[in-house]
Amino acid sequence: MKITEDDVIESLELFTRVPSFILRRWARGRTNLASRFRSQIIEGYSQLSESDRERVRAVLQMDVSDIQNILEAAHLKTGKRQLGILADPSSRNFIEINLGEIRNILSQEFHRD
Repeated sequence: MKITEDDVIESLELFTRVPSFILRRWARGRTNLASRFRSQIIEGYSQLSESDRERVRAVLQMDVSDIQNILEAAHLKTGKRQLGILADPSSRNFIEINLGEIRNILSQEFHRD
């Protein structure tokens, strides 16, 4: 499955829930937000359709550079500051940290033997 800027735009409310000045602070501080929202991630993922789960898995397997390119394209189409913040190369570590944590959470919760 290929993720595009249209997928990001379709899910724009997920990116714009947080004011841009707070997102910028979290990104600069490389805050591990996923660990803070573990139960919400588990609950949300469990309620997704299989198609939406496939999208999540596709994103989790992507290279951060590719994700940021998609975010930049979506930023150019929408002008949303939050997308521009995440597309900025300085946010790479923030994205890596949170994607890694989400991978860990989902792996532990949904791939138990």
